[in-house]
Amino acid sequence: MPAYRSSAEAEVRDAVVARIRERRPNARIIHEINVSTYGPNRIDVLAVDRAEIISVEIKSAKDKLDRLPAQIESMNRVAHHVVAALHEKFLVEQETNQWAAHYERDGKFYLRRVPDGIKDAEVWVYPEIRRAMPIAEHDGLARWRFPDQRVETSLPSAALDMLWRDELYELCGMFRISATRRSNMSEMMAALRWNCTGKDLTRGVCWMLRARRCVEADPEIVERIAA
Repeated sequence: MPAYRSSAEAEVRDAVVARIRERRPNARIIHEINVSTYGPNRIDVLAVDRAEIISVEIKSAKDKLDRLPAQIESMNRVAHHVVAALHEKFLVEQETNQWAAHYERDGKFYLRRVPDGIKDAEVWVYPEIRRAMPIAEHDGLARWRFPDQRVETSLPSAALDMLWRDELYELCGMFRISATRRSNMSEMMAALRWNCTGKDLTRGVCWMLRARRCVEADPEIVERIAA
């Protein structure tokens, strides 16, 4: 575990990664990757399959939620799916009836729900346990809902912002798009967006991220891009 990462965060991260490996066994897991589509943000966990990206923001018991809406917005611009993995300390209390209650206090029933303002992301509450009373009929937070795999769905074009300059240059070469060593990143991204299909860009971005040498990630995966 890196020195800058708390044990509280590592605990949530380990559970998140285990679930992703269970449901997307072919995806490469990358930790701490920068993205600048909506201000400078760092994605905690990125799962990159051949043509699908899942982005995860982790909020442990030692974190705050003030930046989460902006982080979710940024991640939605580069990934197919966004997950916010929150420690249960962030749940807020709400009075309810006995059929939905998590607990009873002074003759009244209460549940704990996800805070307002968190949208456009799948929310996983850590730990993954049932919180409802035995009599309760449903507990919407008990199980982590995993996103359906999006077959034949393109990444947002801003996903190119995750690539380094040399990766953009290599991608231009792969798709036979004119670029030189003097071409800047903006020029190459504009050329790729103009000349490539959504399918091309999705597979190209995933190929580059799966092959990138990272400080903290699964081993590099270098494959041929299928036609």
